Amino acid sequence: MAKLYATHHIMDWNWFQRVHSSNLHTIEDYHRICQEDAKLYGDHVMVLRDNVIKITGYYWYGNGWPAQNCADTAGYVDVRTGKHYDLHGDNSFFKQIK
Repeated sequence: MAKLYATHHIMDWNWFQRVHSSNLHTIEDYHRICQEDAKLYGDHVMVLRDNVIKITGYYWYGNGWPAQNCADTAGYVDVRTGKHYDLHGDNSFFKQIK
């Protein structure tokens, strides 16, 4: 049986772009940095990232925020195990949390 976690933390694509410089806004860097950042959380925390499939363009904020890459996503991925979770339904990550 898979390990049950006590809680979760999601490092989503939009968060990633807000806290990291624009030269790191690639899917590969997103995966790598999420892997590194997951080490900051205890084993009882499920660390998830968006399953970014494709970068689709840019979104410009009107309030002074820098441009962000828009992306197609397909659920979440457990950063440590690589297991894919759907947003809803039978394969939701909530089933892995006590």
